[in-house]
Amino acid sequence: MEKIVVFETYYNPIEANIVKERLIDSGIQCFLTDENTITINPLYNQAIGGVKLHLFENDVAAATTILQDTEVELTLADEVAGFPHQEDRISEDMKSEEVCPKCGSDHVGYVQATKNRFSIITMLFSLLFFIYPFNAKKTHHCFNCGNEF
Repeated sequence: MEKIVVFETYYNPIEANIVKERLIDSGIQCFLTDENTITINPLYNQAIGGVKLHLFENDVAAATTILQDTEVELTLADEVAGFPHQEDRISEDMKSEEVCPKCGSDHVGYVQATKNRFSIITMLFSLLFFIYPFNAKKTHHCFNCGNEF
Protein backbone atom coordinates (compact mmCIF):
# COMPACT_ATOMS: atom_id res chain seq x y z
CA MET A 1 0.00 0.00 0.00
CA GLU A 2 1.43 3.35 -1.03
CA LYS A 3 1.64 6.16 1.48
CA ILE A 4 -0.25 9.41 0.81
CA VAL A 5 1.62 12.57 1.82
CA VAL A 6 0.85 16.29 1.91
CA PHE A 7 2.76 17.69 -1.05
CA GLU A 8 2.05 21.42 -0.59
CA THR A 9 -0.36 23.75 1.19
CA TYR A 10 -2.02 26.78 -0.38
CA TYR A 11 -3.83 29.69 1.19
CA ASN A 12 -5.75 30.35 -2.01
CA PRO A 13 -8.18 27.54 -2.96
CA ILE A 14 -8.22 28.64 -6.60
CA GLU A 15 -4.44 28.35 -6.86
CA ALA A 16 -4.62 24.91 -5.24
CA ASN A 17 -7.17 23.77 -7.84
CA ILE A 18 -4.99 25.06 -10.68
CA VAL A 19 -1.99 23.08 -9.42
CA LYS A 20 -4.15 20.01 -8.81
CA GLU A 21 -5.48 20.09 -12.37
CA ARG A 22 -1.97 20.49 -13.79
CA LEU A 23 -0.85 17.40 -11.92
CA ILE A 24 -3.93 15.39 -12.94
CA ASP A 25 -3.39 16.41 -16.58
CA SER A 26 0.17 15.10 -16.25
CA GLY A 27 -1.07 11.74 -14.98
CA ILE A 28 -0.38 12.19 -11.27
CA GLN A 29 -3.31 11.28 -9.02
CA CYS A 30 -3.88 13.87 -6.29
CA PHE A 31 -6.65 15.44 -4.23
CA LEU A 32 -7.30 18.48 -2.02
CA THR A 33 -8.40 18.57 1.61
CA ASP A 34 -9.89 21.43 3.66
CA GLU A 35 -10.89 23.22 0.47
CA ASN A 36 -14.59 23.41 1.28
CA THR A 37 -14.00 24.57 4.84
CA ILE A 38 -11.77 27.42 3.72
CA THR A 39 -14.06 28.38 0.84
CA ILE A 40 -17.07 28.58 3.15
CA ASN A 41 -15.24 30.34 5.99
CA PRO A 42 -12.00 32.05 4.88
CA LEU A 43 -11.19 33.08 8.45
CA TYR A 44 -10.33 29.44 9.24
CA ASN A 45 -7.55 29.51 6.64
CA GLN A 46 -4.72 30.22 9.09
CA ALA A 47 -6.10 27.94 11.80
CA ILE A 48 -6.47 24.92 9.52
CA GLY A 49 -3.21 25.53 7.71
CA GLY A 50 -4.55 26.18 4.24
CA VAL A 51 -5.73 23.88 1.47
CA LYS A 52 -3.59 20.74 1.41
CA LEU A 53 -2.61 18.98 -1.81
CA HIS A 54 -2.17 15.24 -1.24
CA LEU A 55 -0.51 12.73 -3.54
CA PHE A 56 1.26 9.38 -3.40
CA GLU A 57 4.76 9.40 -1.92
CA ASN A 58 6.37 7.89 -5.02
CA ASP A 59 4.92 10.73 -7.18
CA VAL A 60 6.54 13.57 -5.20
CA ALA A 61 9.64 13.83 -7.41
CA ALA A 62 7.60 13.77 -10.62
CA ALA A 63 5.18 16.39 -9.29
CA THR A 64 8.06 18.64 -8.27
CA THR A 65 9.61 18.50 -11.74
CA ILE A 66 6.25 19.09 -13.44
CA LEU A 67 5.58 22.20 -11.38
CA GLN A 68 9.15 23.48 -11.83
CA ASP A 69 9.07 22.90 -15.60
CA THR A 70 5.97 24.99 -15.98
CA GLU A 71 7.28 28.17 -14.39
CA VAL A 72 4.02 29.91 -15.12
CA GLU A 73 3.01 32.68 -12.77
CA LEU A 74 -0.16 31.67 -10.95
CA THR A 75 -2.15 34.83 -11.16
CA LEU A 76 -5.90 34.98 -10.89
CA ALA A 77 -6.20 37.37 -13.81
CA ASP A 78 -4.41 35.07 -16.27
CA GLU A 79 -5.20 31.55 -15.06
CA VAL A 80 -8.66 31.73 -13.59
CA ALA A 81 -10.43 34.35 -15.64
CA GLY A 82 -8.74 33.53 -18.93
CA PHE A 83 -10.32 36.56 -20.52
CA PRO A 84 -7.86 39.42 -20.98
CA HIS A 85 -9.21 42.94 -20.67
CA GLN A 86 -12.62 41.74 -19.43
CA GLU A 87 -12.53 44.17 -16.54
CA ASP A 88 -12.83 47.09 -18.96
CA ARG A 89 -16.16 45.92 -20.35
CA ILE A 90 -19.49 47.20 -19.11
CA SER A 91 -22.55 45.01 -19.53
CA GLU A 92 -25.07 46.13 -22.11
CA ASP A 93 -27.75 47.09 -19.57
CA MET A 94 -25.30 49.38 -17.75
CA LYS A 95 -24.08 51.28 -20.83
CA SER A 96 -24.90 54.94 -21.03
CA GLU A 97 -24.42 57.76 -23.49
CA GLU A 98 -23.32 60.04 -20.65
CA VAL A 99 -19.85 61.55 -20.32
CA CYS A 100 -18.26 62.11 -16.93
CA PRO A 101 -18.20 65.84 -16.11
CA LYS A 102 -15.12 65.39 -13.92
CA CYS A 103 -12.72 63.50 -16.21
CA GLY A 104 -14.53 63.45 -19.58
CA SER A 105 -14.52 59.65 -19.86
CA ASP A 106 -17.28 57.73 -21.63
CA HIS A 107 -16.65 54.71 -19.39
CA VAL A 108 -19.86 55.52 -17.51
CA GLY A 109 -22.71 53.29 -16.41
CA TYR A 110 -26.12 53.75 -14.83
CA VAL A 111 -25.75 51.58 -11.74
CA GLN A 112 -26.69 51.36 -8.09
CA ALA A 113 -25.18 54.26 -6.17
CA THR A 114 -22.16 53.59 -3.98
CA LYS A 115 -22.45 56.83 -2.01
CA ASN A 116 -25.76 57.80 -0.37
CA ARG A 117 -27.32 54.58 -1.61
CA PHE A 118 -30.41 54.59 0.60
CA SER A 119 -32.78 57.39 1.56
CA ILE A 120 -33.52 58.27 5.19
CA ILE A 121 -37.03 56.79 5.01
CA THR A 122 -35.70 53.50 3.65
CA MET A 123 -33.05 53.34 6.37
CA LEU A 124 -35.58 54.03 9.14
CA PHE A 125 -37.96 51.42 7.76
CA SER A 126 -35.19 48.82 7.52
CA LEU A 127 -33.97 49.51 11.07
CA LEU A 128 -37.50 49.37 12.43
CA PHE A 129 -38.35 46.02 10.82
CA PHE A 130 -34.81 44.50 10.81
CA ILE A 131 -34.68 43.99 7.06
CA TYR A 132 -32.16 44.92 4.39
CA PRO A 133 -32.93 48.29 2.76
CA PHE A 134 -35.00 47.55 -0.33
CA ASN A 135 -35.09 50.80 -2.27
CA ALA A 136 -31.64 51.71 -3.55
CA LYS A 137 -30.88 54.79 -5.62
CA LYS A 138 -29.38 54.47 -9.09
CA THR A 139 -26.99 57.00 -10.52
CA HIS A 140 -24.44 57.48 -13.27
CA HIS A 141 -21.03 56.20 -12.15
CA CYS A 142 -17.69 56.84 -13.87
CA PHE A 143 -15.55 53.70 -13.78
CA ASN A 144 -12.35 55.67 -14.41
CA CYS A 145 -12.44 58.28 -11.64
CA GLY A 146 -15.29 56.98 -9.43
CA ASN A 147 -17.36 60.14 -9.74
CA GLU A 148 -21.13 59.78 -9.29
CA PHE A 149 -23.48 62.27 -10.93
